[in-house]
Amino acid sequence: MPSKSKAARKVRYSGEFALAQLTAALAPLRQSTGAYAWTLEAIRGARDAQMAGNMREPAKLAESLRTDDELFAAYVNRLAPARGLPVRLEAASDTTRAQAIRDEGEGLFGKRGVGVTQDVVADLNGDLANHGFAVGVNDWAPREDGSRVDVLHRCWPMGEVRWNAHERTLETYTEGGAIVPITHGDGRWVVYSGHELHPWTKEAAILPAALVWAARAYANRAWSSGANTHGNAKVIGTMPEGVALQDDAGALTSEAAAFIALLRDVASLDAPVGIKPFGAALDYLTDNGQAWQIFDDLVKAKDRAANRIYLGQDVAKATGGSQRLSVEQLFGVRNDVVEGDLRVLERGILTGIIEPWAAVNFGDSLLAPRRIYLVPDADEDARRAAVATQHEAFNRAVAAYRDNGFDVTQAYLDALAEDYGVTAPRLAVTAATPTPPAGAPATTG
Repeated sequence: MPSKSKAARKVRYSGEFALAQLTAALAPLRQSTGAYAWTLEAIRGARDAQMAGNMREPAKLAESLRTDDELFAAYVNRLAPARGLPVRLEAASDTTRAQAIRDEGEGLFGKRGVGVTQDVVADLNGDLANHGFAVGVNDWAPREDGSRVDVLHRCWPMGEVRWNAHERTLETYTEGGAIVPITHGDGRWVVYSGHELHPWTKEAAILPAALVWAARAYANRAWSSGANTHGNAKVIGTMPEGVALQDDAGALTSEAAAFIALLRDVASLDAPVGIKPFGAALDYLTDNGQAWQIFDDLVKAKDRAANRIYLGQDVAKATGGSQRLSVEQLFGVRNDVVEGDLRVLERGILTGIIEPWAAVNFGDSLLAPRRIYLVPDADEDARRAAVATQHEAFNRAVAAYRDNGFDVTQAYLDALAEDYGVTAPRLAVTAATPTPPAGAPATTG
């Protein structure tokens, strides 16, 4: 029998990778840190830089987006599946050699692997969600006995990445100011992307989220400013008729100055009592308008927008208002978003890390194992739940017919099982007790 066909994969060989270059230290360019004040023009400028593939300002903007509570919660929920789902290292085949290579890779790429850690994957997934792609770098470390070369993967800072349109390649600044091209799968660099051309313009959450953040920030600022008007009444005083407010020099008269001091005390609540001149009046001005509802509606609308951008769903509808999502709820609403991230991570780790590791250590990548996420099948779970419900209903019907004294025969069971969509069980055969012949003595125990 011919062997089972396999999906086409590019075979990597050890000669493709210059180990001396791969083991050389590589560090990103050091950047100063500090707080940034974002104007609407600066936000739009960072969004335009994202579209052009220059990631320095977009990376700073992505950090600032997480200062907003709704955008922060949506971002964390987006990363939850990759953090919570278990992983398995799957051998390329069932041969002894493939199993042995998988076992060697378990310590690096398995669920507790030190070569690809959960912390690194979380950062990669965050960049993938915000910017539409992520970049990782491999550090190679030969063992002291020379038997193997281990690889440790880390997330490269997105702010150091840019698209060189002239050379048609990604590149990055490194420590010392050198500019290095980023080539996926060359043993050093790994690019995680769900699109071939310009992924930073396709599914980058920062593109729509940038102005959502701006709208929420301005709405909250205006709402807070309006709270002073609605929450603090203004005290207005009226002097008695005939009492002058100003003297000939234009200064307040002693009566007016004393009355103003009284108004200040009343407004500040520092002096709960006071004496006003005869004929004077104190009036409270309050704002009874409903303009605050405009800001309430705007902020709530942008809350929903933040969740739709990162999760592809309205959290309030999916969870009844709860901000926390379970894996089942995520998969029940928009599992395509979750699976899209996981498949990109799986593909990038395989072609950018595991295959070069296998080629360097074993000569080629033909038997490179796969690191896969164990994703629950929501459709299969729903089917099994429906089958269980049908069996329960069938058993209840059979029990009810027997309790009512009906004769439940095999033919009736077959027909009833067909109605309920289940496989008909077989009735147990009971051995009949033989009848003793006439006149035979009764047996005693």
